[in-house]
Amino acid sequence: SDTAYLTNLHAEFESHARFVKGQDRRHWESEFGIRHYAGCVSYTVKGFVDKNRDVQQDVLFDHMSRSSNNFVQEIASFQDLLSIQQVQSASTVGTVLRGTSKGKLTVSDTFRQQLQALVDVLQSTTPWYVRCIKPNAEKLPNDYNDQLVLDQLRYLGMLDIIRIRREGFPVHLTFDDFVQKYQCLAKRFRNMTSKDQALAVIRELNVPNTEWQMGKTKVFLRNVVHEPLEDARKQINHTKALVIQSNWKRFAQQRNFRKMRSAALKIQHAYKGWKLRIEFLKKRRAAIVIQSHLRGVFAREVATALREMRRVDEEMRKRERLEAERKEREAAQAEADRKALEESEREGHCASSAQ
Repeated sequence: SDTAYLTNLHAEFESHARFVKGQDRRHWESEFGIRHYAGCVSYTVKGFVDKNRDVQQDVLFDHMSRSSNNFVQEIASFQDLLSIQQVQSASTVGTVLRGTSKGKLTVSDTFRQQLQALVDVLQSTTPWYVRCIKPNAEKLPNDYNDQLVLDQLRYLGMLDIIRIRREGFPVHLTFDDFVQKYQCLAKRFRNMTSKDQALAVIRELNVPNTEWQMGKTKVFLRNVVHEPLEDARKQINHTKALVIQSNWKRFAQQRNFRKMRSAALKIQHAYKGWKLRIEFLKKRRAAIVIQSHLRGVFAREVATALREMRRVDEEMRKRERLEAERKEREAAQAEADRKALEESEREGHCASSAQ
């Protein structure tokens, strides 16, 4: 009966640290409790025995074993009575199982066997668990229900996990990682193993002995030490980042300044060259104009001089011609006078001769 089942539980597990008879003495004959990791959970034994006697039908497994589906056959073969008997013999609650029929596979037996198989698989691997928190019951975006999230965190035991982690050494870092992260806060130690370097860094930082532990491959820290170390490391990294950024900005500004200055010099050279060419062209045009005027003046003076020389030459030629003509006239007159004189002399001689 349910009462006998509960009595056996009290007798077997009364001294167990995880077993709780019940918060209320009046309900000791109808319920019991188990102190789980997340908290204490109470169970009512009403109907426990009847549910445990819900024997699975062998005919069903017989049909399943003859199924054409390999998956169904595998499920049927999973219910091997021998393995169930082994699980029952290895169970620590043998007194509770005495009420079941020998050789019969019950629902709780199946569930326990499947759960044990799952535990075996999990123990053979290194699983990582992800706890999913629903922001709201309707699974709608942009809707955050604070109370629902808080209840989920409580049911999952996250608050207890956080509390336990804070009370222990939640920060686990390998020696190399610890030295790489926090060596910037202390002196550099050379020719030492990573463990010795980690220990030297911790002593250099004056970390209290109660707040850290040194393992074989890792350093274990409490949050009260880890958080200040992280803040100091971030501050140093921030300062160094500012120095790097300032140097890079200075370098970039200098490079940009040199580029701008080079471009400005090229523009100035081009502008000065263009301006000088314009001035040169203006001066050359002015010089050409001046030269043309001067050449015109010179040409006009030369032309005037040539005309004057030509006039003088013509005057001289005219004078020479007139002089030649005068001389010719004088010569002709003299010749005429001479001839007239000779004629007169001849006539006179003739007259004298006639007398």
